[in-house]
Amino acid sequence: MITPEQRRIDPNYLITLAIVAETRNLSEAAKELGISQPGVSQQLKHLSDAVGQRLHVRSGHGVELSVAGEDLARRAREVYRSYRGVLDYVDSVAKGNDGLLLIAASNTVSAYILPRWLVRYRTKYPGVDLRTRSLNSKEVTELVVAGEFEVGVIESPSEVLPEGMLEIVVGGDHLVYVVRPELLGALPNQMLGWGEVARIPLILREAGSGVRRATEEALALSGLTPRLAIELAGGEAVKEAILQGVGGGFLSSLAVVREVAAHELVRVEIRELPPISRRFRVISRARETLSTPAARFIETAETAGAPEVE
Repeated sequence: MITPEQRRIDPNYLITLAIVAETRNLSEAAKELGISQPGVSQQLKHLSDAVGQRLHVRSGHGVELSVAGEDLARRAREVYRSYRGVLDYVDSVAKGNDGLLLIAASNTVSAYILPRWLVRYRTKYPGVDLRTRSLNSKEVTELVVAGEFEVGVIESPSEVLPEGMLEIVVGGDHLVYVVRPELLGALPNQMLGWGEVARIPLILREAGSGVRRATEEALALSGLTPRLAIELAGGEAVKEAILQGVGGGFLSSLAVVREVAAHELVRVEIRELPPISRRFRVISRARETLSTPAARFIETAETAGAPEVE
């Protein structure tokens, strides 16, 4: 705890003493500090009063420090160096070249889109400490609204944001039904009726996932109901279960490019179900409240966008 007596020693006075010790001239010190020469003298007097000893004397050549002044100046230089470090850091943060940026992104975005944005951002602003977290869309929204993360990226069309929050669309994807070919005897891009597809267990993401919500909304709008559903946490778990032949499911078109190309999975169009398109959205608090690193990340995301796979 700093006592009232200790508070009499203003850190600004110590900085002034350090500069006077360096310049040995009140006029030059005043110029360095951007204050008047009488102001420098006044600060030194206040510091002398607080210490209880005279710290300097005027001489024909400028300023001479007393023994107590020289001793205190050695310690004051540490204060000045720390202060300069803080000023340099603040200046760097203001220019977007330093600081900390916390980003929360939905699982699909984290796996297939966020890495390319981070590479571009890191190339331009290598000094910014980037920290990311992968969650489902509902959790991402909650963290950004609560202010725990400055920027979020979601793909769920149903997340409602509080008034005044920033929301920018940066590309999108499609949800596609995929299954092991032997389970349906399906050919690539074959169209089947829901009755043929529904006999296969439907593997769903966990509640709160953008994929899960978009899937359920699309099925409900088309009046379709799965006979058996299995719930798994995370898109990779769902994809692995589908690859193992446990059932079929809806995944982002971005997530199954390799597996479809390798004929490990086939995409099946469902006759009664229209295409399920989604948009990825960058969300944050109001633009005017954003830090420079956050504002520049959003600019990077807008410029880079997201690849759309049919």
